[in-house]
Parts: sequence; structure tokens; C-alpha cells
Amino acid sequence: MAVVDAALLSLAGNAATGDAKWPGMLDLLRANAWWAVAGLTLAAVVVGLLVARVERVPAGEGDPPPPPAPEVEGWLVRRAELRQAVDAVLTRGGATVGLTTSLHGAGGFGKTRLARMVAADRRVRRRFRGRVYLVTIGRDVRGAAEITAAVGEVTRLITGDVTTFTDPDRAGDHLGRLLAQRPRTLLVLDDVWEREQLEPFLRGAPKCVRLVTTRRRQLLDGRPDSRLVLVDGMTEPEARTVLLEDLDAAHLPADTVTELLARTGRWPLLLRLVNRLIVAEIGLGVPIADAMRAAARRLRDAGPATADAAAMDAAVPTQRERAVEATIEAAVDRLPPGGRDRLLELGAFAEDEAVPVALVRGLWHASAGLTTEQAHALIHALDSLSLVTADPANGGRITLHDVLRDYLRQSLGTNGLALVNAHLVDALTARLPVAVPLAPGTPDPGHAWWDTDHGYVLDHAVEHLLAAGRHTRAEDLASDLRWIDRRLRQRGPNAPIADLRHVGNPGTAERAADLNRAAHLLQPTRPDHSVASVLHSRLEGLPHWAAQTVAHAGQLTAPRLSNLWPLPDQPQPSFLRALTGHTGGVNAVAISPDGTWLITGSNDGTVRIWDRATSTQTATLTGHTGWVHAVAISPDGAWLTTTGIDLVVRIWDRATGTQTATLTGHTRGVRAVAISPDGTWLTTGGEDETVRIWDRATGTQTATLTGHTRGVRAVAISPDGTWLTTGGEDETVRIWDRATGTQTATVTGHTGWVNAVAISPDGTWLTTGSNDGTVRIWDRATGTQTATLTGHPRGANSVAISPDGTWIATAGVDRTVRVWAPVTGTQTATLTGHPRGVRAVAISPDGTWIATGSNDGTVRIWDRATGTQTATLTGHTGWVNAVAISPDGTWIATGGGDLMVRIWDRATGTQIATLSGYTRGVRAVAISPDGTWIAANSDERAVGIWNTTTWEPATLMRADTAMTCCCWSVDGASIAIGGDNGLYHFRFHPGTL
Repeated sequence: MAVVDAALLSLAGNAATGDAKWPGMLDLLRANAWWAVAGLTLAAVVVGLLVARVERVPAGEGDPPPPPAPEVEGWLVRRAELRQAVDAVLTRGGATVGLTTSLHGAGGFGKTRLARMVAADRRVRRRFRGRVYLVTIGRDVRGAAEITAAVGEVTRLITGDVTTFTDPDRAGDHLGRLLAQRPRTLLVLDDVWEREQLEPFLRGAPKCVRLVTTRRRQLLDGRPDSRLVLVDGMTEPEARTVLLEDLDAAHLPADTVTELLARTGRWPLLLRLVNRLIVAEIGLGVPIADAMRAAARRLRDAGPATADAAAMDAAVPTQRERAVEATIEAAVDRLPPGGRDRLLELGAFAEDEAVPVALVRGLWHASAGLTTEQAHALIHALDSLSLVTADPANGGRITLHDVLRDYLRQSLGTNGLALVNAHLVDALTARLPVAVPLAPGTPDPGHAWWDTDHGYVLDHAVEHLLAAGRHTRAEDLASDLRWIDRRLRQRGPNAPIADLRHVGNPGTAERAADLNRAAHLLQPTRPDHSVASVLHSRLEGLPHWAAQTVAHAGQLTAPRLSNLWPLPDQPQPSFLRALTGHTGGVNAVAISPDGTWLITGSNDGTVRIWDRATSTQTATLTGHTGWVHAVAISPDGAWLTTTGIDLVVRIWDRATGTQTATLTGHTRGVRAVAISPDGTWLTTGGEDETVRIWDRATGTQTATLTGHTRGVRAVAISPDGTWLTTGGEDETVRIWDRATGTQTATVTGHTGWVNAVAISPDGTWLTTGSNDGTVRIWDRATGTQTATLTGHPRGANSVAISPDGTWIATAGVDRTVRVWAPVTGTQTATLTGHPRGVRAVAISPDGTWIATGSNDGTVRIWDRATGTQTATLTGHTGWVNAVAISPDGTWIATGGGDLMVRIWDRATGTQIATLSGYTRGVRAVAISPDGTWIAANSDERAVGIWNTTTWEPATLMRADTAMTCCCWSVDGASIAIGGDNGLYHFRFHPGTL
């Protein structure tokens, strides 16, 4: 643009000062040179902006290219609902559009195909500039791990980001943040069954429109930005178009067409089946009128309608089933010999799955000896009749509509299904290596199922073994560590736990419980093989697993860590599962009266509801504007109440998750809440030093109890509702009479805030927890203390000892680094320069210089002799928590709150590598004695080992609480790690890779 302007100005100057005329119309430009330049410049600017707009890349920088428009089958008609759906997704701003049916749970009405047509619509693709993504969820995506994985896959598909999470809500928040930074996007979520599947995809991103197909319209109820499009039976013209596809209109019997439209109930699935059957019969030489009358007769004789009811009602399940049966039975008559039996065998495959053609070929070869060519010909015939849908992608896959699958399974019966599953298992094992037990007396799965390349086999092997009646093999496979390791890498911890539970005997239930206790540590790792090390560390001391862990570890060749000492945080057998999802500390928990669900309140401002059986999150309640301090559930489980730092007591409906009332009156944060046994009143305690009693029905305050001299942090109500107890920042426990509101006792003994109180079921004693590090038990009648429980840990400071042991360096929150003589205990130097607290210190191998890391985000290098600062390394965007120096002193490793480990060249002060992948701040780094490995641990409760040649991750290990420091042994054979629960000591196996 600058070059163009310069050229125009030069021409204008020459024209304005010259005398010679220009030819023709150009002389007008010469005579008005400066006006011409202005006009041409403005035009150039406009053209430049238009070109920039046209050439602008719609994806975020570095995003993978959006997928092409989905193919739309030629027979599909443009239904009225398509216009509604397109108009809905084109509405300005972010929205959620639901394609659903008015018939709860009914299929076959064309929701998926309609969604594909929306995604392929020209106006839609123009509006979103091609950024249209179609994702199938499906019934079997269940549990936190699988939903998190699905969100992560969508994130990778759209943005290329591969950050991993262990919680679906955090993964959804991350996806929402990334989508908010990108142009308009349409995300099509097909076949959603549960609210927990949908919620993570609906977070944030106001420029993202979500199009959801579901059979359960209530999934979108209550969302203010949602629009529903009902997809039920077709209109008469639409149904006629589908029914008469590929038929000669000149020879159609009008009365038969009318009857077929009535007897199909204008149900899209049945209309397509009938049409394909008629076309197939015409292809065999049957006149068109005869073929159509035969189809009508079959529906009349064996279908839903009677003499008194000529039309099928698609809303009646039995009528739909009878119509499908009549049409399928007629269609299978057109298959080659044995075709009906082969079709029925497809009913053994799992629901809502794309089945690899290779597995279908194997089944049919095992059951009937079909060759590859015969199997492919039969699949083609089934596809032409719309009995299956064949997709040549990925080596070929077939899908079976669940309505048809239900019919096939019913036709096979229990014995038939068992026989087909046995054929399938035989076909699968014929292609798998034989496997022997890992050790004598351990499970014997018979074959190496973990070696399969088919995701379908991994997901359903145990299911098919059980269906084939091979229960022992199913149990042995589900209990084998090689299988569990493979399933962990494939689907996360919920998959092997589900396999064990699916077997359903006491032994597998106990093994599932063992895995469940460690499930929060067994999420996907980077590198992925490291999950086996975490698995071994948690199972090696348990009777069911000891021999297997030793044998399985011996087969691993990649770098890994193993327990050198017993783990300090190994859970008790009574521990069942850790629930992860909150992004702040969890302050409160309550369990429903029937024990099937629980609620938690957190510093992240949310209240979360969890399913007890699956450990999955079922709802997130938002409304508090700060930390949530306390939660309680009503005796009938119908409502719950929460309190927080925002001074408000909130009441919520359990079923809908909506807020039904807010109680105000406290003048400072509300720390505690309890509900009376009969559910008619509740009590709260606050930082305003008061205890308040509220009427549940009216929401009015009925009493204020005063006496605490500082904030009230805990309340509990007696089982009979006649008295209550409170604990406070004044270090006292107080007992109150409910009827009179008077204080009847004050219990003293704690030397710190009393944060928790609870009353025994019989009301004879109570227990309290305090900041003084103790839990105390008290007799209700006498107010005397009967027991004191101690054992809570404390923190430590940063210190380094010089190589010759003659001096010590320490770092402190006072922003200084101090040097000490250990013999005399005197301070010999104070190094100042960090403007904020110093968190880490390290001394060079030759003792001549010191490196420090600080809350100011910098790493500083100091000369030991002079005490002067020689370099400042910048790059961290948060606190620098850890510093380590290589054995040869040529490079430095630092870790910080910005989730990074950074490697620096000592001589130049430049950054030479960045180790990423952490989702929380890095707390400690340590370099092995030979300098070939770096260990780094973070607030995400894991330690990772990195190779310093490639700067790639080698292995990791997880623990149950934060790991705060780490140190290699002198020979580099093991690593010691300090954490909140104590000291971990792991042996390091460098591997052979």
C-alpha cells in the first residue's frame, strides 16, 4: 500500500506541474490530479480491506483444517424441520438447538440424517465459513473418563490442542475457552443420551452454536438459550417422496400408495425399508403395481393395522415393532440362501457401534464358512435393502439401526445369541496369539486380547465372552494386568473397572474396588506407558495383584518408576473413590438420605451433585459469587441448602437444579448450615458471630443466637431436633436449646478455630475439628473431653548446602537469600534484589555461584564471593518454585506456577528448552547425578521424568496428594519425593528404549 501511495503521489506531482496534455479521458485526471489521487487511494484501501477479508483464514492460527461437508444421500427429502433447524443455527449469537422427538426414547425418525443435512447446508457453511464439526456421542460414552476423552477428542479435532484432563468439566471449560478465541463455529453433537454427556460441551464460547440430536428432550429443558425442533412423522408429501424413490410415477397404483402411507405411519425408517424392498422386487421382474400391493398386504396381514384401524400410529411401540417385523421378513426373502441367518447374527454386536467389516467377515466364516467375496456380496445386498448402512472408510464398517437390532436379537432368542457370540469369540481368538498366565496361579485369559487393533474388540471383548457363556475366561481377562494396562491407555480407568463389574461376582467386585480407589491416579499419562507404573505402585501390596505386578513389571522395557518404600498415602480398604472436578478447595460435603448421591461445595463457587454408584458428576449448581462454605440436604432429599462468603443462604430444588429461595440477614460470610430432622427449619452460622434459625416454608428468620465472640464456622442439630451445637473462631464449642434459643453449655479446650462439629446418632457425644491440628471427642452430658486425635503435618523452607559443606544458602518470604556458616550458626551474607519472596535456591557444583527463583517470576544468578547479582533470567509468567543446576554447571532447570519447566544455558542466560504438559504449577525439579534425566513434580500430584537428550517425557508416577520436593539418590537409581502425606521413595528403571 505504501508503494502504491508513493507511485500515485509521484504521478500527481508530475501531472500538476507539467504542461503537456494526456490522451483522451486521461486528461481529466491530469487536470484534477490531487482529487484523482485521493479517490484512487480510497479505492485501494477499500479493495485491500476486501481482499484481506476474503483471504482471512477462518480457523485459529495453527488449527487443523475443518472437515468437508458431510455427504447427504440422494433420497433424503428437505423436510420442514430442516428449515426450522437451519434458521435456528443461523440465529445471531451462541445458542443450543435440539433436534428431538415428542416420543420419549423413540428412534427412526431421522434426527441424525437431518443434522447431517444442516451441517451440509450452503447457508450454514457460508455463515460458519466451513467451521462445522459433526461428532457422534452415543449411548456407551459414560463415566467421567470416557466423557473427558470425548471432549478432548473434539478439542483436538477443532483446535489441534492435546491438553489432557481428568475431569469432564475442566475439559469442557478448556474447550470453551479455546472456542471463544475462534471465529463462529457450529458443533453438531449427535445421539446424546445423558445430561452428563452434554454439559461439558455447552460451556462458554458465545460464538459457538451447538446442534444436539437426542431422544430425550428434557436434556435441554431450562436452558434459556436453547431451541427445540421436533422431528416426528413426515408430512404426507415428504413421506410420499421417500416411499416412491426410484419408482416410475406413471405406473403407481394411487390407492396402494395411499394405503402404504397410512400403514407406515409416515415413519421415515419404515418408509425407507418398504421403498428398498419394492425396488428390489422390481429388479427381479415383479411389476411395480404388484410389488407395491404385496408390500401393503404384508403390512396389512402381519403389521400393526387391523380392519378397524387402517393407519399405523408411530407413537405406539408395538405397532412400530410389528411393522418393522413384517417388512424385514419380506426383505430377507430377497437375500441369497442363508442370508436371513447371517443378518440375524448381526444382532449379537453391541448397540450404537460401527462394526469393522473384518469382524463381520470373521463371524460369518466361523458360523457358515463364508468367503471374503461372499461376505462382501451379502453386506452389499443388506446395504441395498437399507437393513445395514455400509461405510467403506477405515477399512469398511457397518452400522445397524437400533430398531432393527432389537428385532434381530428378539428373533435370535437367548440360546441363539449365546451361539452367535461363541462363533464370534472363536473367530476373534483365531487371530490372537495364545497367552499364558503372568505368573503361576494368576488369571489365564487364554489369548492376548490386548494385542488387537480393533477398538470395538477392546470395548466389548468381556461382554461377548460373557454372552457366549465363557464366564471364567471373561473373569480372567478382566482381571489380567496386561488387559487392564491396555484398557487404561485406551479409555481410562472407568473401562477396566466396568469390565470387572460386568463380570459380576464377588472376586471381580473386590478387584474393581481396588482399581476404583486408585482411579483418580490412573487417568491418561504422558507418555502413555507410564500409567502402568502408577498401576503397579498402587496394587503391588494387595493380595489379588502382588504376583501379577512383579511379573508384568518385568515385561516392560520403557523407563519407569517403582516403589522402593511402602507408599505413605496408600488408602485404607474402606476408601472407595476420589471425586475430581472442582477447581478450588472443597469446603463441604453432604450425603443424601438414601445414600445414592452426594453434594459438595467449593472455593470455585460451585455446588456439585455426584452419583454415588458411578462417581460421576450429575449437576453443577451456580449462583454463589464466592467460596461455598457449607452444604446440607433435606431429610426427604428433595431440596438442599448452601451458604458462602457472599452472605446468602441459598435453597435449591434437587430434581431440577434450580434455585428456589435466597435467605439474607447475615452481615458477613456464612460458614455453616444444618437442616432440622423434620425439614421444617434450618440453622446457619456466620462470620458475624451469630447463629440464625430460619423457617423453611416462608424463608423468614425466626431467631438469632448470640454468644460467640468471633465468627461461627460450624453448626450441627441433634437427632431429635431439640438442641444444636456450634463451633467458632473463638476456639469454643457452644450448645444451645432450640426452643428457647438460650446457650446451655460452653465447651473449651481447643487452641485454634473450631471448623467442624458433628453429633453422634444417639445424641450422647459430639466431635469437633480445629486449626490446632486436633480432632476432639466430647461427652454431651458432662461437656468433658474424652479423646484427642493428632497427626496433621506442617510445611518446610528452601535450603541448599554447598558442595564442601562449609556454608548454607536459604531462601525466604522476606525477599532475601541468606548465607550461613553451619559451624558457628552466624549469617555471613544477605543477597537482596528479588522484589518478592524467594521460593527456591540452588548452589553450583563448584560452589562459586548461586541460582534463585522467586515469586517475581525471575531466576537470578549470584556470585558467591562478592554477593553480587550477575544475571536475571526472564521467561516464567508466574512464581518460580524450583531451581536445579546440572552436574557440570552448564545449564539450569527451573519450574514455576506457569505450568512450565524451563531449561537455561548458564553462559548466555538464554532459554534452550521448555518442558510442558503440566496442568498445575511445578513445585520442584531435580537433575540426576549424570545429568541425563530431570525429575519435576507439580501441584497435580505427579512426578515426571524427562530425558535431557531429547527433552521428551520418559515416565511419570502419581500420588494421592501434592508432591512438594524431590531428590535423586547419589547413584541415580532411585528418587525420593516429599509430599503432604510423607516421603515417597521410587526405584528408577531407565528402560531399553
